[in-house]
Amino acid sequence: MSPTMHTIERIYPKDLDPSNADDQASLAIHMQRYEFAAEHLSGEHVLDMACGCGYGTALLAQQHPDKQVTGVDIDPAAIAYAQAHYQLPNLRYVCADAEQFASEQGFDCIVSLETIEHLPRPDLLVANYARLLKAGGLVVASVPITPTLDGNPHHLHDFTKRSFYRLLGQQGLQARQQLEQIQWWQFKGLFSRKPDQQKQHRSEGVGNAVLQYYRKHPLYLLGRLAAMLRYGFSNRYLTCVFRQS
Repeated sequence: MSPTMHTIERIYPKDLDPSNADDQASLAIHMQRYEFAAEHLSGEHVLDMACGCGYGTALLAQQHPDKQVTGVDIDPAAIAYAQAHYQLPNLRYVCADAEQFASEQGFDCIVSLETIEHLPRPDLLVANYARLLKAGGLVVASVPITPTLDGNPHHLHDFTKRSFYRLLGQQGLQARQQLEQIQWWQFKGLFSRKPDQQKQHRSEGVGNAVLQYYRKHPLYLLGRLAAMLRYGFSNRYLTCVFRQS
């Protein structure tokens, strides 16, 4: 798949239409998470786990030229794009599986945004955070805290704030500062059947996936309705700083 295609899975900021308000709003939410992470970094060595095409990793490195930043992603195309478009003297990229990535150099901070919900065994990923983290280090991680399995076929788990904290707490990582974000639903083109390369924004056509999901998982609709009653027509995201106890 060409990285310039519009998909709900990855953002390539350089390839987004600057005049498309929907995609720019989605990009802003992602950038806010990285800005939040950048505000809390400490120490010398930083790991961005599941860095995608590298735009956020580059932000961390640019704002902290005194730190060595490593971006890791399993997708070789994303890593190649990062190496071609987001390079800085204190930044390197590695193509590796987040659950299995190992390093002789421990990390003072691990940033891992919108990662945990994608993996079959989130506990294995968090255990690897703990192995890679220096004593007293911190993890900045994020998850959606409203249902997503119906609208995003790449997500394997839903989280609440409580289940997110519990998962990290199993590895002695305790929640500190947090950032909550709201992303209002886009109804334009909800049931479009355009191929990715013809989409006008990333969420176009999501309604088709939602209906297919409910046909297979009708009870999931109850959870969606409950979330709608509580949060309205929006997705909610939580980014949190966890410190090793």
